[in-house]
Amino acid sequence: MTETQFLLALSDTTKAYKWYLQGNKIRAKARNGKTKGQVYDPITAVARSTGHGDYGVNQRGRKAAGKANELTKTLTTNVVHATEATCNRGNYQVLRGKIRQALNV
Repeated sequence: MTETQFLLALSDTTKAYKWYLQGNKIRAKARNGKTKGQVYDPITAVARSTGHGDYGVNQRGRKAAGKANELTKTLTTNVVHATEATCNRGNYQVLRGKIRQALNV
């Protein structure tokens, strides 16, 4: 899955999740299903919405969700850094802006 495909899949999740900013982190709460009310980040939310499983919001869960979504390791790392706001320079900040625009956050 490319960055563009990921962003399109992410924009399709706006009805299933309530997206918000928790500090500087982009997070979502599930609105339906058995996991209603659980917290997700963009990678784990896309994995859940595309039927690849339910993953935790931690490094192990994000790596597994990225692998299930067929994201490259580099793209998975970039999305994690963008959603965690670890750096506000370069590619991370551009990707963060694209993610926020896709989610209307």
